[in-house]
Amino acid sequence: MRYGAAVLRGGRLDPVNLRGTVADLRATIEEFGDPGEEASAMLPGGAEPDPEIHRVMADRRLRRTVQDAAAHVPYYRRHFAEAGIDPRHITLDSLAMLAPTPKSALRAAPSAFVSERSEPVLLAQTTGTTGTPTSVWFSRYELELAAALSAMSLLMVSGCRSRHIVMSTISSRATLAKTVVQQALAMIGAGFIAMGTVDPLIILDRLAAPLHVPGKEPQVTHLITTASLLGRIVQAAEEDGWLPADFGLREILVGGEVLSDPLRLRAEAALGARVIDAYSMTETLPTAGLSCEAGHLHLSSEQAHVEILDPLTGAPTLPGEVGGLVVTPYAQYRDTTLLLRYETGDLVRRLPDAETPACSLSAMPATSRILGRQSGGVRDLTTRAVLDVLQAERAIPLPTRFAVVEDPGGPLLYAVAGRAATPALLARVEERSRHLPLAGVVLVKDLDELPLPCPARADLIEHSFELPAEGRRPVRSGR
Repeated sequence: MRYGAAVLRGGRLDPVNLRGTVADLRATIEEFGDPGEEASAMLPGGAEPDPEIHRVMADRRLRRTVQDAAAHVPYYRRHFAEAGIDPRHITLDSLAMLAPTPKSALRAAPSAFVSERSEPVLLAQTTGTTGTPTSVWFSRYELELAAALSAMSLLMVSGCRSRHIVMSTISSRATLAKTVVQQALAMIGAGFIAMGTVDPLIILDRLAAPLHVPGKEPQVTHLITTASLLGRIVQAAEEDGWLPADFGLREILVGGEVLSDPLRLRAEAALGARVIDAYSMTETLPTAGLSCEAGHLHLSSEQAHVEILDPLTGAPTLPGEVGGLVVTPYAQYRDTTLLLRYETGDLVRRLPDAETPACSLSAMPATSRILGRQSGGVRDLTTRAVLDVLQAERAIPLPTRFAVVEDPGGPLLYAVAGRAATPALLARVEERSRHLPLAGVVLVKDLDELPLPCPARADLIEHSFELPAEGRRPVRSGR
């Protein structure tokens, strides 16, 4: 009730009350058992109000966010003055007057986006896998709020309980994600292992190893990773003879990169746990998205105003078309680095007006899942479209490496196939990619043969002396 009242008022939320809600949820679940299938409706933003009420509330949140940024953030104060725009005139209907904020502007001057009224305590950076890291400052209020909201999601959506153990294999440089997850799990009472991005053989050994921790499951139950590292883990498990029964995994939470359906299904078969495709980014915390069973991405409209804009014209994307996600996190949830109409660089397809999401998260706004970036400047040739084709072929090594380059005859797709680069494999890939706007496919054996670099988060390997002894093969159940 307090949370709902604070949301309606539009003022700051109380992390202490939210932590109390997490404690109550935990106690209720431990006494009465797991909630039903509609538990997600209990989460903040899980059930949308009447459309007219929702619009009034969204307009109120947006007005406050814009006015706070214009008054207290140097970048936007200068921007409004130079553009001659009165921030008091910005509403949902007139938001297009305000130019989107490019990622390059935040990267160039992160301090210019920090509110003068804030108390920054943590500088979080993105991993910088594909370019200069993006830096974002956070306050204690933002971190505590994000941790409490994450704890609710872990309890109600992921089914995380105090007896479970969560292992993270995301890069140790992802400070924000690890800080928030560790605090959220501490509220739940679950165990946390910050493994980092290490050799997949080490990860498999740790997943299979008995832990002998009082009050906890005997093995790791939840894995947090990226799509490219998941690919390495899956391939190593298949090649080394691991079986699903060797692990105690219940759920694998994947974020940070595009997760294809072929890789998801392959991972579930190899590791014996359901794979959840999630979406979040440092700049837009705590706004996050979940992929449902129908293949939609659902983003809570309570925490941010989300737009889908044409990458070239900046106009709203038409139903059924591909556009870029543009996010304005509300000031109710953010008080340090404030961003207005932030261009995430991530593409999604706007659902056709006639397509009403029929899924467990249908109360929340939906788009297609993240499509990634455009490849070779071709709108319909997205990261997801290419990965769905290449990762359907098990002969192609994981993580998948590819590049799209312009050719006089049209875009050419180059893909690393290793020793499997045979005419037979090429013919199969060409057949699978017939629906893509490609002039041709070229298979190469090595990564250095690609015409363009193809970095992945799995490349951020952190060195360790924990490699298994040469020739050792752990004892596995079912063998």
